[in-house]
Amino acid sequence: MNSIKAHSPFFAFIALVAIIRLLLAPHLGLGADEAHYVIYALNLDWSYYDHPPLVGWVQYIFTSIFGLNEFGARVSAISIGFFTSIFIYFLIFQIDKDSKRSFIAILALHASFLFNALFLMTMPDTLLFLLIIPIIYSVIAIEEKGSNRSWLMLGLFLGLAGLAKYTAILFLIPIILYFIIRRRFDILFSPNIIPSAFLALLIVSPVIYWNIQTDFASLIYQSNHVVGASSINWNGFTTSLVGQFIAYNPFLFPLAFFGLYKSLRSKNSYLFLSALFGLVLFSFFTYSALYKTALPHWSALFYMLFIPIGVYYFYELSKGYKKYLKIGIGFGLIVSALIYIEVATKIIPLPDENSLQIDIYGFENILKEANGAIKDGESLAVTHWTLASRAIFYNDKYRSKMFLIDSRDDQFDIWEKSSPIGKDLIVIDINFLHKNVNNYMKCDKVEKLKSFNVTLDKSKPNTIELVKCTNFQGLK
Repeated sequence: MNSIKAHSPFFAFIALVAIIRLLLAPHLGLGADEAHYVIYALNLDWSYYDHPPLVGWVQYIFTSIFGLNEFGARVSAISIGFFTSIFIYFLIFQIDKDSKRSFIAILALHASFLFNALFLMTMPDTLLFLLIIPIIYSVIAIEEKGSNRSWLMLGLFLGLAGLAKYTAILFLIPIILYFIIRRRFDILFSPNIIPSAFLALLIVSPVIYWNIQTDFASLIYQSNHVVGASSINWNGFTTSLVGQFIAYNPFLFPLAFFGLYKSLRSKNSYLFLSALFGLVLFSFFTYSALYKTALPHWSALFYMLFIPIGVYYFYELSKGYKKYLKIGIGFGLIVSALIYIEVATKIIPLPDENSLQIDIYGFENILKEANGAIKDGESLAVTHWTLASRAIFYNDKYRSKMFLIDSRDDQFDIWEKSSPIGKDLIVIDINFLHKNVNNYMKCDKVEKLKSFNVTLDKSKPNTIELVKCTNFQGLK
């Protein structure tokens, strides 16, 4: 009974946070990535051009149950945030059964700004949050018990990870390293590897099948996407690190590396294996950032593991360090709460160009205006993929066709069943991704139809122009 009571503050906190996110979910327009993966759910396939299919399959299930809307699109991520917090809490709690410090570690996780977005938006990375701790526990179970069930569970979780994101292939490296360091060569050459590997391959077989059918288009895209340049870009590398420093809370960012250090020196098997995962993941994405600017969420698994672990060990050092944690965690929770309040209520006065609502608010109204301007035989178009994902999602209730007009090869080329060539297009041009249609597209005639603002009280986060391109004939 006392052990249950010791965990009650933690469970009360994560339940409260989950409820807040569920209440917030329908009041926030979809971001570009999360809308993109909801469109996966509208176009079920064996795999997709930019990612494996699990995120789309998950979104299909949740939007079928909770509706094809902002709420339905976010229930999966909120659920993952809830259960991932439990997994991380008990990973840390097993160190020395200290519920108070474990709870503080989870507070730090939710005080890291980016996780308050990632636990609200379902993306391939979000799915890996839920899988990495079970993978770690399965590896330790194999080391300690070696049962057939442990091997099959590892194959299951690795297969699901591969079905979620290509970089899950990196998970094999720390597992192999762990058994080499532990001198468990008997495990590395165990015949139990065969059914475990077969199960994992069976689960990822849809991805293999899709890539064979498309001449490995997705694998080629990913290799160029992660490390796309041939020379080092120091500006991009610096931008990547600064982005992580800000995204994960400047106070808590350095504690992730302290957590990695403590885990590498730990005799606790779970922590040491976690450290090997962290080293491999952080090394890979740091290397890739040398050639192409890395987005902050690419390294999210590393910070998800080691900010809480770092805080856990940092708390025991001295009173001065505890004060630092109070400031850092308090700062993160307050700022995150203010961001949630603003995106839900839109009450914080911000200049147009600095509005938190830019790029996430007003797409439903934009598509209503655009469809009101269409005449028979005309179609809608946007000129950037981040607009296309929202445009397709919010245009689903209308009968008009939506085209993405750009020069890159992507998933939208597969989804578009007809060509825009020869059609009259109404181009939705938004201020923050403006394209001059006259200079960008070949048209018999370019005509500005109307201009309007997406307004929030007195601010105007977005200005939209509807531009007609008569008889579109390609890009200039």
